[in-house]
Amino acid sequence: MSSEFHTERENTVARFAPGQRVQIPCKVQQGPFPSEFLVTFETVEGPVSGFVREQDFRRVGEGSGYIFATVEEVGEDTLSVMVRGSFFRTTGLAHLSRDWANSHVEAAPA
Repeated sequence: MSSEFHTERENTVARFAPGQRVQIPCKVQQGPFPSEFLVTFETVEGPVSGFVREQDFRRVGEGSGYIFATVEEVGEDTLSVMVRGSFFRTTGLAHLSRDWANSHVEAAPA
């Protein structure tokens, strides 16, 4: 892989835009109902946990996955996203560190 390609990919991953659908790494556990799951993901304010339906996240292994979100605002230091579900410490608006998001958050599959 050429260094040109690697640099281009890093720049592409680091770009976010309002309205963009993204996926955020999360921990996953079975929820109280068969189609509901307890997820936990990192924010600027600390970990956020809540329940999501199976169509609002993607499991990638035992205990891990990605929760889907929509970018609301792109700030210099933070990325504000809206996640769907019932969360304990937020109404769905979450603030991610821009540095953390640049290396962990990806565009969601179509």
